[in-house]
Amino acid sequence: MSSDLKGRRGRTLASAAAALLLAGGITALGFGLHAEPPAPGGNTPASASAPASASAAPIPASQAADPERANPAQAPASPPPASSETARPAAVPVSLVVPSIGVSSTLLQLGKEANGEVQTPPGEPGSPAGWYKDSPAPGQTGSAVILGHVNSTKNPVGVFYRLHELTPGQEFTVTRTDSTAAVFTVDKVQIYHKASFPTVEVYQNTDRPEIRLITCGGYDPATGEYLDNTVVYAHLTATHPA
Repeated sequence: MSSDLKGRRGRTLASAAAALLLAGGITALGFGLHAEPPAPGGNTPASASAPASASAAPIPASQAADPERANPAQAPASPPPASSETARPAAVPVSLVVPSIGVSSTLLQLGKEANGEVQTPPGEPGSPAGWYKDSPAPGQTGSAVILGHVNSTKNPVGVFYRLHELTPGQEFTVTRTDSTAAVFTVDKVQIYHKASFPTVEVYQNTDRPEIRLITCGGYDPATGEYLDNTVVYAHLTATHPA
């Protein structure tokens, strides 16, 4: 979500703290595409239509690191978390379906660039989301990471354009190569300013199978850049044959 499609598609993996928490430790993601603005009258990502001054305002570090910093679009109280499902063995994820926001995507495998930065999915229209393969597989114990663009290089709608609309209690499914479908229930949706991205909160190891869906938000029409990251936190609540 920065202006350089190539140079800013990921942040350097220089955080020692993050490296201890996640294999191949990754920091805040700056993989936004400098492309079209949000569609007029469409479902723009939360804060995308805010004035540039509001979107770009720095967030105090203490606030950005607070795991309870609420998504402003999420006013209702969160429902009690659903029970967690037993962790599954490792298996590569092949597709993601999020019915409530109309997402049905194959999943690429994302590694690292030669310079150590996290790879990101292609930016062309219709590009799928991608699983960061140095994170746990969805269904394993720990925090799996799936990345998707909010826009594309030629239009304002990417695979995760409506990610910010998810709310606690909604479900989505990841299908894996072992012919199982892992069902996840959303715990919370957070919006973080890129400059104050809480790496530890997002990528920390967990004692149950969890997942993070990540994209950009906070479109600034003055610069054509996305200033925030939207992060969906969810945990495994069921598995069944695919």
